Amino acid sequence: MRALRPFFRFLLRLQGVIVLGATVNEQNDHVLIRVRRHGNAKPHCPKCDRVMGGKWRWTDTTWRHFDLFSVSCFLVAWIREARCPRHGRRVESVPWAHGRANHTKAFDLRVASLVQVADKSAASRMFGIAWRTVGSMVQRVVHAFLPDDLLQGLEAIAVDETSYKRGHRYLTVVTDLLTGRVVWVGEGKSADTLGGFFKLLGPQRRASISVVCMDMSGAFKNAVHKWLPDVDIVYDRFHVVKLLLDAVDKVRRQACRETGGVAGHPLKNVRFALLRNPKHLRPNDVSAIALVQKTNRRLARAYELRVSFEDLWSLNDEEDARSFLANWTRSALLSRIQPLRKFALTVRRNLEGILGFFRYWRQTSGPIEGMNNKIKLAIHRAYGFHSVAALISMIHLCCSGIRLD
Repeated sequence: MRALRPFFRFLLRLQGVIVLGATVNEQNDHVLIRVRRHGNAKPHCPKCDRVMGGKWRWTDTTWRHFDLFSVSCFLVAWIREARCPRHGRRVESVPWAHGRANHTKAFDLRVASLVQVADKSAASRMFGIAWRTVGSMVQRVVHAFLPDDLLQGLEAIAVDETSYKRGHRYLTVVTDLLTGRVVWVGEGKSADTLGGFFKLLGPQRRASISVVCMDMSGAFKNAVHKWLPDVDIVYDRFHVVKLLLDAVDKVRRQACRETGGVAGHPLKNVRFALLRNPKHLRPNDVSAIALVQKTNRRLARAYELRVSFEDLWSLNDEEDARSFLANWTRSALLSRIQPLRKFALTVRRNLEGILGFFRYWRQTSGPIEGMNNKIKLAIHRAYGFHSVAALISMIHLCCSGIRLD
């Protein structure tokens, strides 16, 4: 065994470990490797890292390690239980595992690396561990590897909400527009939720923020005005267009109800044709819109206003955009189409925020929409979460620039 110890040390790739021996269990197809810490290692508290004292009590503990030659590998070691001045009796921390985890840090990293690009169920099947255990391992890895500078030097941030569960369960996500990284995630979508982020920043870091890009949520607006009274608010393109599309679809639904019967059936099948970007219309969409223009003048007028609004984003000057919106909202108000009138009034109330799109980065909506899609993909890919903390850790793992290679 003495000659094999360097070989096992090389395979295990663990620091602070002395290999004592190995036992092969052919019946259960795994290998147990007995290790110990260096003789001069003092017991440290796993919570505060203080040196523990008092009377020691030894416990035999096992950790799952990554497989060796496709065979399950477990580390076994005697570790000490002692008394921490702050937290009472605790089992000492070891350099190869987090706290009281039953898996080594190297195994956690290997599982988390797969979860970054695949779903949790695939990681569960590949490594033969429970689905909930994958979530716990991701939380430990994120806690250890989340960059310390996420909240430093923020100048332009994007605030968005994303739903993660039925019953109006939401998360508030804050993204750094300059780096494209998620810097903070909180449960809920209220002013208090976003206020918790600004409170965490502190006065000095809040002072460096000059631009906040977000939707027209009243809660977010109130929080920004309270904590960042001098900041410029920018309403991103994605959410502005979404409000317009919701208004057009509401007109379509009203037309279906008013027409009724067989005559209203064609209007039920034109939803996506009306909402699709005019630049990307398909042949079927063109014929559907032509049918609308022949059969329902009110809905046709709503679609004309929807198409003309797209010209706003091709303008290069803020004053040109201001003039365009003044004329467009006037036309919408004169149309007597209530959903579009409501949207026009919303545009006028939030005009300066919409014009911020032209004052700052014209690509502000891209990072927000892209990050929201990435978060949604992570949520669907995980096939559920056993806690909100596990979901937040998954978002950080995939969207906060954590590198595990």
